Amino acid sequence: MNEFDLPFPEESKQDRKKIETAKLLSKSLIYAFAIFGLIFVIILFLILGMLRPQGKVVASVPRSAILTIDFDESFSETKNNDIMAELVGQQNQSFFDMIRAINVAAFDNRVKALVGKVSVSSLGLAQIQDLRQAIVNFKKQGKKTYLYAQSFGSFGRGTKEYYLASVFDEIVIAPNSEVGITGVGIEVPFFRDVLDKIGVQPEFYSRYEYKTAMDSMTRKTMSPAFKAEMKKLGTGIFNRMVIDIAAARKLSEKDVVSLINQAPLPSDVALKAKLVDKIAFKQDFLDNLQEAYKSEYIDLAAYETNIINHKRGTKSIALLVIDGVIAEGESSAESLQNEVITGVDTVLSQLKEIDEDKNVKALVIRVNSPGGGYGAANDIWHGIEQLKAKKKIPVIISMGDYAASGGYFVAIAGDKIVAEPSTITGSIGVLGGKMVLQNLWKKLGVHWQRISFGQNAGILSPNTPFSKQERNIFNKSLDNVYSDFTLKVAKARNLSEKEMDKLARGRVWLGEQALKVKLVDELGGIETALALAQKEAQIKDDEKIRIEFYPKEKTLQEKLQQLVGSGKGLVMSETAKIFGDEMQNIQMLNRLKYNAILPPMQIEM
Repeated sequence: MNEFDLPFPEESKQDRKKIETAKLLSKSLIYAFAIFGLIFVIILFLILGMLRPQGKVVASVPRSAILTIDFDESFSETKNNDIMAELVGQQNQSFFDMIRAINVAAFDNRVKALVGKVSVSSLGLAQIQDLRQAIVNFKKQGKKTYLYAQSFGSFGRGTKEYYLASVFDEIVIAPNSEVGITGVGIEVPFFRDVLDKIGVQPEFYSRYEYKTAMDSMTRKTMSPAFKAEMKKLGTGIFNRMVIDIAAARKLSEKDVVSLINQAPLPSDVALKAKLVDKIAFKQDFLDNLQEAYKSEYIDLAAYETNIINHKRGTKSIALLVIDGVIAEGESSAESLQNEVITGVDTVLSQLKEIDEDKNVKALVIRVNSPGGGYGAANDIWHGIEQLKAKKKIPVIISMGDYAASGGYFVAIAGDKIVAEPSTITGSIGVLGGKMVLQNLWKKLGVHWQRISFGQNAGILSPNTPFSKQERNIFNKSLDNVYSDFTLKVAKARNLSEKEMDKLARGRVWLGEQALKVKLVDELGGIETALALAQKEAQIKDDEKIRIEFYPKEKTLQEKLQQLVGSGKGLVMSETAKIFGDEMQNIQMLNRLKYNAILPPMQIEM
């Protein structure tokens, strides 16, 4: 055999030494960069810690205090585990932390009143309803509540903020501002014309006519079924807000509707219409209030750090949050869309930890999800069922802004389901398909050839449409998934096949509608679910209870590892804030890759 016939040239000892030396040098450089990188992160951590704003430091509660809450801050369902966000003083209170702080403050003799501030809030409608109940509970202890707003929206989009404000005893607004209670609007994008122009053919199938998530791609306008569902949702949301605002402000529902149809309203007009109580500049309002109560202000973050959870070893209720899209793998909150992802692997790991904790006597699962992958949701459902069978503890579901499609699938594993009146739920159905790029390739002059081994090897290829056989096979798969979904819901909710058909087929329900049709058991928020869990676990009212929050806050080491691993969480979060609605639209469309998901809709209030 000639030398050029050998697969690789033989190495001399000298060459091997050079290669080994080069490998050792490259490894040394990699380790050196890693060590220097870690040192840099630690130094950065210390520097930023010294420069960190002092407004969020832990402070003792004054003997006479007024609790302040900025509702424009971000109160996500899970705690912020991004170390960079923490260092620059970004809010680290979860939505549950806020609700708990208000409820504790209601019975704290040092806290004399509560002052909220709102302008443009990221809180969802169901979260606001939960928050309104917490404010009502605070007021029941004989304490006053105040809400200050620079304005409620600008040229509109202040309806949900005013809905929150209406439950407060006194609403104060800045001079020359507006009350933008312009109502509720639902917008849905349709891209079929654009796809036709570029030669992309969406080929999707659903179970059934109300499972409309892919209509944005397959149709040019809303189908009659889609339009009927959106009208049902919008009417329910609008009516609930009108009823609640009218009751809180002691106005007739007719008058509230009339004011909404005239909005946005100048502040002086809103004052005459009894939508607000005073017009004042913020500092004047705060100074007068402080003087009246002879109290010091303490913000939510500082007050919340003073709340002591009972020691480990006492009876506890686990509170597990499933937030965002449900998907395979680990949970994450670091995508370009700033979309929170609940990963099945993370949830199953947390369920195992809960199972092994002997002190956990009940589990509350907070589901705030539009759905996601059916397989991932099925795995979580099975994991909850296993925990119930093994640990013999009650499992209560608390629904957030939405718990639909795959989110509702997870919820049916609970013994009881609690939802807010405006929680979006249901959407019991499934869809699937592919984008066919055949005509696009023709336009571009790209030619694909395929050699298949197996009749259906190219069933999901984007380069050719489904053949008749592939289409039949794909639809049988959807039938199987839909059958599995509906059978599990029917069993969990004790529904007949006929009842199930009337509730499923992709239909979407609000919480108060879902209560009437037996998809949920009770209306309320997190505190309602916790109280129900305590009752079901037969824990007495006078017993000490510890709340174990999942996912748990990461340790410093874990946060540093996350920072070294990605370093982009804060950047993505800030990008999302800057681009606002555009990021929301990207989120909405990005969800279409899942087969158990809500339709892409944007609710404007």
